[in-house]
Amino acid sequence: MSSAIVTGVLSPVGDAVVKKLAAMHFNVTGIEFTEHAERRGPVAEAVRKAVEEMGTPSVLVTCPSLHDSAPFGEMPPDRWQRLLNAHLGATTNACAAVVPLMVAAGGGTVITTSSWLAYAGVAGESYQAAATGSVLAFTKSFALEVARHGVRVNCIAVGDVPPSDVAETVRFLVEDGDFFVGQVLVASGGKVV
Repeated sequence: MSSAIVTGVLSPVGDAVVKKLAAMHFNVTGIEFTEHAERRGPVAEAVRKAVEEMGTPSVLVTCPSLHDSAPFGEMPPDRWQRLLNAHLGATTNACAAVVPLMVAAGGGTVITTSSWLAYAGVAGESYQAAATGSVLAFTKSFALEVARHGVRVNCIAVGDVPPSDVAETVRFLVEDGDFFVGQVLVASGGKVV
């Protein structure tokens, strides 16, 4: 049985992704980085424990679980840093812990999640848009670094859709999307961004 790691499992999207991958007969380990997402050590330790139990994952899905909004200039620096840590920090640290194992195993699939806010301007969402947009930008460049090692990296920009729609997009990328590398699939329920 193939194995998968999903981060951000306390979020509705993360929970739906875990259930979808389990239905696809993956042995799934869910990890939640409620604290210290910006620190590589704790993230690597959580991944190490998961790998000890189930072996090297062939799939990694990162689902940051924090949404925080404020008019520009009104978010305190500590909240802004926490938002960045939850999105960019957790994503990059999970990739740093898992992808070298995938490379050693000959390949794998990484799916990050961002937000349609990274494309569409919404008043009062500048901070959230910037945090999720950083994940999108990271994904596109990171994909080019690891593609030659057989690791496919893509991003889902999540809109106002049911988590099951996002989970189904994950299924598509895992099972049918082997020609996607460094792409962003916008799950926005038909909204044009």
